[in-house]
Amino acid sequence: MTPYHPKRAIGAEQKNRFFLNLTIGAALLLLSVAYFIQINGLVAKNFELRKIQVYLQEHQQINQRLMVNLTQTRSLNNLEAAVKNLNLVAVDKVSYLKIIPGIFALSQRP
Repeated sequence: MTPYHPKRAIGAEQKNRFFLNLTIGAALLLLSVAYFIQINGLVAKNFELRKIQVYLQEHQQINQRLMVNLTQTRSLNNLEAAVKNLNLVAVDKVSYLKIIPGIFALSQRP
């Protein structure tokens, strides 16, 4: 039978608790660092997303203004004024080419 040493058993138990506490503390520290890195990345992406949304809204407004300008430029009044300035002849009556079905000119190659 081996003799019982109370001081030795208590010391080993304290040593095991110390290492367990140290391991848990290191794991918590590592997890908190990983958490802060993830949160920092998320916040950075959020700011970038807001910046891109503002950029998109500005360009949509520019696009709308350009479409209004294009519509005004293509309006009938402006086209008529351009016709007069360029001395073009206005077309009064339009006649279309009538195609008779079934009659086509075929070319034959020798």
